[in-house]
Amino acid sequence: MRNIVLVTLDSVRADHCSFMGYHRETTPTLDKMARKGLVFENAIAAGVGTPASMMGAFTGLFAPLTDEVNPKIWRLEFDRRKTLAQVLSKLGYSTGAVVPNTFASSYFGFNKGFQYFQDFLGSGTKFYERIFEKIFKENSKITFFIKNLINFVLRREVFTPWEKYYEEITDWVEKTKEPFFLWILLMDTHFPYLVPRKFRKWSSFLSMYRSNWKLQSVNFENRLTERERQKLIDAYDDSIRYADEFVKRLIKDLKDYDPIYIIHSDHGDGFGEHGYYMHGFVRNKAVGLYEELIHVPLIIYNTDIKGKIEEPVSLLNLPSTIMDIVGQNSEFSTKSALRSGNTWVLIRTIENGQIKVAVRMKNWKFITGQKEVDELYNLKEDPHEQKNVINEHSDLAENLRNIAERYIIRQKPEAMRIIRDIQKIKLNKSDKHAKEV
Repeated sequence: MRNIVLVTLDSVRADHCSFMGYHRETTPTLDKMARKGLVFENAIAAGVGTPASMMGAFTGLFAPLTDEVNPKIWRLEFDRRKTLAQVLSKLGYSTGAVVPNTFASSYFGFNKGFQYFQDFLGSGTKFYERIFEKIFKENSKITFFIKNLINFVLRREVFTPWEKYYEEITDWVEKTKEPFFLWILLMDTHFPYLVPRKFRKWSSFLSMYRSNWKLQSVNFENRLTERERQKLIDAYDDSIRYADEFVKRLIKDLKDYDPIYIIHSDHGDGFGEHGYYMHGFVRNKAVGLYEELIHVPLIIYNTDIKGKIEEPVSLLNLPSTIMDIVGQNSEFSTKSALRSGNTWVLIRTIENGQIKVAVRMKNWKFITGQKEVDELYNLKEDPHEQKNVINEHSDLAENLRNIAERYIIRQKPEAMRIIRDIQKIKLNKSDKHAKEV
């Protein structure tokens, strides 16, 4: 069985990768991989934000439909599901992960099936639990600041450069038994976009730090000038190029192991195109289902499969796809992206109890629940989704609306189950507190 390396580039949008047509050469290594491997031109995230997207990518099922990014709910859902790492482990794979992102850590249950899981939480897990509870339940800016200050000092989470833990990755590979499945999630492309000097091409030390500081100072709201916005994009593009350098070095150092590489992103980032910056849950507020957040890069490299797949595929297809390329039967409900035959895929999120659904086709996208009116975009003519053409294409809109509405109806029992789970968790916590008093 072939070794497998899955690299997740946090927050990288497809349209900022040079192999996807971006005007800057942000991904020289990925460009070469794309030419020699398989590129999915319309890969769509399984959720908005890391926990939702990566749970889908590892289980083939959407993440729990809940407003709350509640770690207890996520762990409960992982307990109910099979994961890619779990299935590969049963097949005889050594499974390891290096994940400096708390939202994809053992704290959320992502360690299921991994024999080795380095998330850098260590003995601070309980402390982090208290911090997360305050951030997500009290919307505490002070706690958010304290958390980021600690991480900045310790160079953890979003402040962890890949060079700091690179040897930990290669050490695990050298010591482990083959075949292996290795998952690495890079945070270098996540805000704040901080890039070492020798890897900066479009930003400078001052412009990089000032643009990151400026966005945070306006509370991530759409209040940057065009010049400030461009400086932030410069830093973002440099961060992608820095992550690309990681892939280049990894391919060189793992050459003797001849692994299959799957390179993708969990979601993208907004730069004010639709009134917001960053992604997913910012200050506990869910944002939209536009392309800058859901259209992600996806490459499979070092197999006999080459070319481009233009049909839309979801990251929900990822576990079955990996099973397919290593010649194993899939135990997941979704099909392999190599043979899915999709003409459309779905992505969903929820805000204040309102389910939002996008139906993504190759050249069209329908969104419902996001605004007072439904939205339809011709992505070929309007890739940045600035003109809603729903009135000009009413028949297509109606067909896609029916798909979305049927899906929403099917999700209501799940939404009710999640609500009951949350209520039980709160009740148990209340009972525990009462006993302590």
